[in-house]
Amino acid sequence: MAPPHATPSRRREPVAFRLRQADIISQSGMPLFILFVHHELDVKFHTHDFVELVIVLDGCGRHIMTHGQYAITAGDVFVIPERVGHAYRDIRHLKLVNVLFDLRTMAPPLRDLLPPDGYRTLFVLEPRLRSAGGAHHFCRLSASALSRVQELLTNAQQELDRKPPGYKCLALGLFLQAVGFVGRYYSQMRAPTPRALLRLGRTLDFLENHYTESLTLDQLARIANMSPSTLYRAFQRSFQTSPIDYLIRYRIQKAIELFTGDDLTITEIALQVGFNDSNYFSRQFRQHLGIAPSQYWKTHRNRPAQTH
Repeated sequence: MAPPHATPSRRREPVAFRLRQADIISQSGMPLFILFVHHELDVKFHTHDFVELVIVLDGCGRHIMTHGQYAITAGDVFVIPERVGHAYRDIRHLKLVNVLFDLRTMAPPLRDLLPPDGYRTLFVLEPRLRSAGGAHHFCRLSASALSRVQELLTNAQQELDRKPPGYKCLALGLFLQAVGFVGRYYSQMRAPTPRALLRLGRTLDFLENHYTESLTLDQLARIANMSPSTLYRAFQRSFQTSPIDYLIRYRIQKAIELFTGDDLTITEIALQVGFNDSNYFSRQFRQHLGIAPSQYWKTHRNRPAQTH
Protein backbone atom coordinates (compact mmCIF):
# COMPACT_ATOMS: atom_id res chain seq x y z
CA MET A 1 0.00 0.00 0.00
CA ALA A 2 1.05 3.62 -0.31
CA PRO A 3 1.44 5.71 2.87
CA PRO A 4 -1.89 7.37 3.78
CA HIS A 5 -0.57 10.87 3.05
CA ALA A 6 2.02 10.13 0.36
CA THR A 7 1.83 11.62 -3.11
CA PRO A 8 2.29 8.86 -5.71
CA SER A 9 5.29 9.26 -7.97
CA ARG A 10 5.37 9.03 -11.77
CA ARG A 11 8.87 7.54 -11.64
CA ARG A 12 8.81 3.89 -12.61
CA GLU A 13 12.06 2.80 -11.03
CA PRO A 14 11.71 1.17 -7.58
CA VAL A 15 12.11 3.62 -4.69
CA ALA A 16 12.24 1.70 -1.42
CA PHE A 17 10.52 2.94 1.73
CA ARG A 18 9.34 1.17 4.85
CA LEU A 19 6.01 1.34 6.63
CA ARG A 20 6.17 0.77 10.36
CA GLN A 21 3.62 -0.85 12.62
CA ALA A 22 4.09 1.95 15.16
CA ASP A 23 2.71 4.44 12.61
CA ILE A 24 -0.31 2.26 12.01
CA ILE A 25 -1.03 1.79 15.73
CA SER A 26 -0.74 5.54 16.32
CA GLN A 27 -3.63 6.10 13.90
CA SER A 28 -5.96 3.25 14.91
CA GLY A 29 -5.00 2.70 18.55
CA MET A 30 -4.50 -1.04 17.90
CA PRO A 31 -2.42 -3.29 15.60
CA LEU A 32 -5.16 -3.17 12.95
CA PHE A 33 -5.59 -0.54 10.27
CA ILE A 34 -7.92 -0.52 7.25
CA LEU A 35 -7.37 1.81 4.32
CA PHE A 36 -9.47 2.17 1.17
CA VAL A 37 -7.32 3.64 -1.61
CA HIS A 38 -7.83 4.66 -5.24
CA HIS A 39 -4.58 4.61 -7.23
CA GLU A 40 -4.22 6.27 -10.61
CA LEU A 41 -0.41 6.33 -10.62
CA ASP A 42 2.24 3.74 -9.86
CA VAL A 43 2.95 2.91 -6.22
CA LYS A 44 6.59 2.83 -5.13
CA PHE A 45 8.39 -0.33 -4.11
CA HIS A 46 8.11 -0.65 -0.32
CA THR A 47 8.13 -2.99 2.67
CA HIS A 48 6.40 -3.06 6.04
CA ASP A 49 6.74 -4.76 9.41
CA PHE A 50 3.17 -6.06 9.53
CA VAL A 51 1.01 -8.41 7.48
CA GLU A 52 -1.03 -6.82 4.69
CA LEU A 53 -4.21 -8.36 3.31
CA VAL A 54 -5.01 -6.79 -0.09
CA ILE A 55 -8.43 -6.98 -1.74
CA VAL A 56 -8.87 -5.47 -5.21
CA LEU A 57 -12.21 -3.70 -5.38
CA ASP A 58 -12.06 -2.33 -8.93
CA GLY A 59 -9.71 -1.55 -11.80
CA CYS A 60 -6.57 -3.43 -12.73
CA GLY A 61 -2.78 -3.25 -12.72
CA ARG A 62 0.31 -5.32 -12.12
CA HIS A 63 1.58 -6.38 -8.72
CA ILE A 64 5.38 -6.24 -8.64
CA MET A 65 7.44 -8.32 -6.22
CA THR A 66 11.15 -9.05 -5.93
CA HIS A 67 10.85 -12.41 -7.67
CA GLY A 68 8.11 -11.74 -10.20
CA GLN A 69 4.99 -9.86 -11.19
CA TYR A 70 1.42 -10.66 -12.16
CA ALA A 71 -1.83 -9.00 -13.23
CA ILE A 72 -4.48 -8.10 -10.67
CA THR A 73 -8.13 -7.22 -11.14
CA ALA A 74 -11.38 -6.82 -9.18
CA GLY A 75 -12.03 -9.58 -6.65
CA ASP A 76 -8.40 -10.67 -6.26
CA VAL A 77 -7.25 -11.36 -2.70
CA PHE A 78 -3.65 -11.87 -1.60
CA VAL A 79 -1.47 -11.53 1.49
CA ILE A 80 1.85 -9.67 1.73
CA PRO A 81 3.96 -10.97 4.65
CA GLU A 82 6.20 -8.85 6.84
CA ARG A 83 9.36 -7.42 5.27
CA VAL A 84 8.42 -8.47 1.73
CA GLY A 85 8.86 -5.72 -0.86
CA HIS A 86 6.17 -4.98 -3.45
CA ALA A 87 4.79 -2.25 -5.70
CA TYR A 88 2.01 -1.58 -8.22
CA ARG A 89 2.56 -0.71 -11.89
CA ASP A 90 0.49 -0.16 -15.06
CA ILE A 91 -2.44 0.97 -12.94
CA ARG A 92 -5.89 1.69 -14.39
CA HIS A 93 -8.41 3.04 -11.84
CA LEU A 94 -7.09 0.61 -9.23
CA LYS A 95 -9.18 0.56 -6.06
CA LEU A 96 -7.92 -1.49 -3.13
CA VAL A 97 -8.69 -2.11 0.49
CA ASN A 98 -5.51 -2.67 2.50
CA VAL A 99 -5.93 -4.43 5.83
CA LEU A 100 -2.80 -4.07 7.95
CA PHE A 101 -2.38 -6.13 11.09
CA ASP A 102 0.07 -8.00 13.29
CA LEU A 103 -0.62 -11.71 12.85
CA ARG A 104 1.27 -12.51 16.07
CA THR A 105 -0.95 -10.41 18.32
CA MET A 106 -4.30 -11.65 17.06
CA ALA A 107 -6.11 -13.15 20.06
CA PRO A 108 -7.22 -15.80 19.43
CA PRO A 109 -4.81 -16.47 16.56
CA LEU A 110 -6.29 -16.44 13.05
CA ARG A 111 -5.02 -19.96 12.43
CA ASP A 112 -7.38 -21.17 15.17
CA LEU A 113 -10.38 -19.39 13.67
CA LEU A 114 -10.15 -19.87 9.91
CA PRO A 115 -10.76 -23.07 7.93
CA PRO A 116 -7.34 -24.80 8.20
CA ASP A 117 -6.83 -25.34 4.47
CA GLY A 118 -8.02 -21.81 3.60
CA TYR A 119 -5.82 -20.21 6.25
CA ARG A 120 -2.72 -22.21 5.33
CA THR A 121 -3.13 -21.55 1.63
CA LEU A 122 -3.86 -17.83 1.84
CA PHE A 123 -1.46 -16.87 4.65
CA VAL A 124 1.36 -19.43 4.30
CA LEU A 125 1.55 -21.26 0.98
CA GLU A 126 0.73 -18.50 -1.50
CA PRO A 127 3.14 -15.95 0.05
CA ARG A 128 5.96 -18.51 0.12
CA LEU A 129 5.36 -19.50 -3.48
CA ARG A 130 5.25 -15.87 -4.58
CA SER A 131 8.49 -15.10 -2.73
CA ALA A 132 10.11 -17.98 -4.60
CA GLY A 133 8.75 -16.75 -7.93
CA GLY A 134 6.67 -19.88 -8.36
CA ALA A 135 3.08 -18.60 -8.22
CA HIS A 136 0.89 -15.53 -8.01
CA HIS A 137 -2.50 -15.71 -6.30
CA PHE A 138 -5.57 -17.85 -6.78
CA CYS A 139 -8.34 -16.39 -4.63
CA ARG A 140 -10.74 -14.26 -6.66
CA LEU A 141 -14.03 -13.35 -4.99
CA SER A 142 -17.29 -13.30 -6.89
CA ALA A 143 -19.11 -9.96 -7.16
CA SER A 144 -21.48 -10.85 -4.31
CA ALA A 145 -18.67 -12.15 -2.08
CA LEU A 146 -16.59 -9.03 -2.80
CA SER A 147 -19.56 -6.82 -1.86
CA ARG A 148 -19.98 -8.68 1.44
CA VAL A 149 -16.31 -8.37 2.40
CA GLN A 150 -16.25 -4.71 1.39
CA GLU A 151 -19.25 -4.00 3.62
CA LEU A 152 -17.64 -5.69 6.64
CA LEU A 153 -14.34 -3.86 6.18
CA THR A 154 -16.08 -0.51 5.58
CA ASN A 155 -17.88 -0.88 8.91
CA ALA A 156 -14.62 -1.89 10.62
CA GLN A 157 -12.83 1.13 9.14
CA GLN A 158 -15.56 3.44 10.44
CA GLU A 159 -15.08 2.04 13.94
CA LEU A 160 -11.32 2.61 13.73
CA ASP A 161 -11.72 6.13 12.34
CA ARG A 162 -14.37 7.36 14.77
CA LYS A 163 -13.18 5.44 17.85
CA PRO A 164 -16.48 5.36 19.78
CA PRO A 165 -16.55 3.45 23.09
CA GLY A 166 -15.88 -0.23 22.44
CA TYR A 167 -14.55 0.39 18.93
CA LYS A 168 -11.60 -2.01 19.32
CA CYS A 169 -13.88 -4.94 20.07
CA LEU A 170 -16.26 -4.16 17.21
CA ALA A 171 -13.50 -3.40 14.69
CA LEU A 172 -11.71 -6.65 15.54
CA GLY A 173 -14.95 -8.61 15.28
CA LEU A 174 -15.78 -7.16 11.86
CA PHE A 175 -12.21 -7.80 10.66
CA LEU A 176 -12.41 -11.43 11.81
CA GLN A 177 -15.75 -11.84 10.04
CA ALA A 178 -14.25 -10.54 6.81
CA VAL A 179 -11.13 -12.69 7.00
CA GLY A 180 -13.14 -15.73 8.06
CA PHE A 181 -15.47 -15.20 5.10
CA VAL A 182 -12.51 -15.02 2.71
CA GLY A 183 -10.91 -18.11 4.26
CA ARG A 184 -14.13 -20.09 3.91
CA TYR A 185 -14.60 -18.88 0.33
CA TYR A 186 -11.08 -20.01 -0.53
CA SER A 187 -11.55 -23.39 1.10
CA GLN A 188 -14.60 -24.00 -1.12
CA MET A 189 -12.97 -23.08 -4.44
CA ARG A 190 -13.08 -25.79 -7.10
CA ALA A 191 -10.48 -24.68 -9.67
CA PRO A 192 -7.61 -27.24 -10.04
CA THR A 193 -4.69 -25.11 -8.84
CA PRO A 194 -6.39 -23.75 -5.70
CA ARG A 195 -7.66 -27.24 -4.87
CA ALA A 196 -4.12 -28.61 -5.06
CA LEU A 197 -2.84 -25.85 -2.78
CA LEU A 198 -5.72 -26.41 -0.37
CA ARG A 199 -4.83 -30.09 -0.14
CA LEU A 200 -1.27 -29.09 0.69
CA GLY A 201 -2.59 -26.64 3.28
CA ARG A 202 -4.67 -29.39 4.83
CA THR A 203 -1.58 -31.58 5.00
CA LEU A 204 0.41 -28.85 6.75
CA ASP A 205 -2.34 -28.41 9.29
CA PHE A 206 -2.42 -32.16 9.99
CA LEU A 207 1.37 -32.37 10.23
CA GLU A 208 1.64 -29.48 12.68
CA ASN A 209 -1.17 -30.85 14.85
CA HIS A 210 0.18 -34.43 14.89
CA TYR A 211 3.93 -33.80 14.84
CA THR A 212 4.51 -35.90 17.97
CA GLU A 213 3.20 -38.99 16.20
CA SER A 214 5.16 -41.37 13.94
CA LEU A 215 4.12 -39.85 10.63
CA THR A 216 5.17 -41.31 7.28
CA LEU A 217 5.24 -39.93 3.75
CA ASP A 218 2.52 -42.40 2.74
CA GLN A 219 0.27 -41.24 5.60
CA LEU A 220 0.74 -37.57 4.71
CA ALA A 221 0.07 -38.37 1.06
CA ARG A 222 -3.26 -39.93 2.00
CA ILE A 223 -4.19 -36.77 3.94
CA ALA A 224 -3.30 -34.70 0.88
CA ASN A 225 -5.11 -37.06 -1.49
CA MET A 226 -1.92 -37.14 -3.56
CA SER A 227 0.58 -39.80 -4.46
CA PRO A 228 3.73 -39.77 -2.28
CA SER A 229 5.82 -38.56 -5.22
CA THR A 230 3.39 -35.73 -6.01
CA LEU A 231 3.33 -34.60 -2.37
CA TYR A 232 7.13 -34.75 -2.25
CA ARG A 233 7.39 -32.50 -5.32
CA ALA A 234 4.77 -30.10 -3.92
CA PHE A 235 6.78 -29.68 -0.70
CA GLN A 236 9.97 -29.16 -2.68
CA ARG A 237 8.33 -26.40 -4.73
CA SER A 238 6.73 -24.70 -1.71
CA PHE A 239 9.34 -25.16 1.03
CA GLN A 240 12.51 -26.37 -0.74
CA THR A 241 12.49 -29.46 1.46
CA SER A 242 10.77 -32.84 1.76
CA PRO A 243 7.67 -33.50 3.90
CA ILE A 244 9.66 -35.55 6.42
CA ASP A 245 12.43 -32.96 6.68
CA TYR A 246 9.74 -30.30 7.20
CA LEU A 247 8.39 -32.48 10.03
CA ILE A 248 11.85 -32.78 11.58
CA ARG A 249 12.38 -29.02 11.40
CA TYR A 250 9.00 -28.42 12.99
CA ARG A 251 9.80 -30.83 15.83
CA ILE A 252 13.12 -29.06 16.43
CA GLN A 253 11.32 -25.72 16.59
CA LYS A 254 8.94 -27.14 19.18
CA ALA A 255 11.92 -28.51 21.12
CA ILE A 256 13.49 -25.05 21.16
CA GLU A 257 10.32 -23.70 22.75
CA LEU A 258 10.81 -26.20 25.60
CA PHE A 259 14.48 -25.33 26.16
CA THR A 260 13.67 -22.16 28.06
CA GLY A 261 12.95 -23.87 31.39
CA ASP A 262 14.58 -26.27 33.82
CA ASP A 263 11.74 -28.77 34.12
CA LEU A 264 12.69 -31.18 31.32
CA THR A 265 15.89 -32.94 30.35
CA ILE A 266 17.04 -33.03 26.73
CA THR A 267 15.92 -36.66 26.44
CA GLU A 268 12.48 -35.79 27.81
CA ILE A 269 12.20 -32.89 25.39
CA ALA A 270 13.17 -35.12 22.46
CA LEU A 271 10.48 -37.63 23.39
CA GLN A 272 7.88 -34.96 23.96
CA VAL A 273 8.28 -33.50 20.45
CA GLY A 274 8.14 -36.83 18.66
CA PHE A 275 11.73 -38.15 18.55
CA ASN A 276 11.90 -41.71 19.85
CA ASP A 277 15.71 -41.69 19.96
CA SER A 278 17.54 -38.88 21.78
CA ASN A 279 20.74 -39.58 19.82
CA TYR A 280 18.87 -39.16 16.53
CA PHE A 281 17.36 -35.95 17.91
CA SER A 282 20.84 -34.64 18.75
CA ARG A 283 22.15 -35.45 15.28
CA GLN A 284 19.22 -33.73 13.58
CA PHE A 285 19.42 -30.72 15.90
CA ARG A 286 23.12 -30.25 15.14
CA GLN A 287 22.55 -30.77 11.42
CA HIS A 288 19.83 -28.13 11.22
CA LEU A 289 21.15 -25.55 13.70
CA GLY A 290 24.89 -26.21 13.71
CA ILE A 291 25.03 -26.64 17.49
CA ALA A 292 24.45 -29.55 19.89
CA PRO A 293 21.17 -29.41 21.85
CA SER A 294 23.12 -29.55 25.13
CA GLN A 295 25.04 -26.39 24.16
CA TYR A 296 21.86 -24.65 23.02
CA TRP A 297 20.10 -25.62 26.26
CA LYS A 298 22.88 -24.19 28.44
CA THR A 299 22.80 -20.92 26.51
CA HIS A 300 19.05 -20.41 26.20
CA ARG A 301 17.37 -21.93 29.24
CA ASN A 302 15.30 -19.50 31.28
CA ARG A 303 15.14 -17.16 28.29
CA PRO A 304 12.09 -16.45 26.10
CA ALA A 305 11.79 -18.85 23.16
CA GLN A 306 13.12 -17.51 19.88
CA THR A 307 11.89 -18.20 16.37
CA HIS A 308 14.27 -20.02 14.03
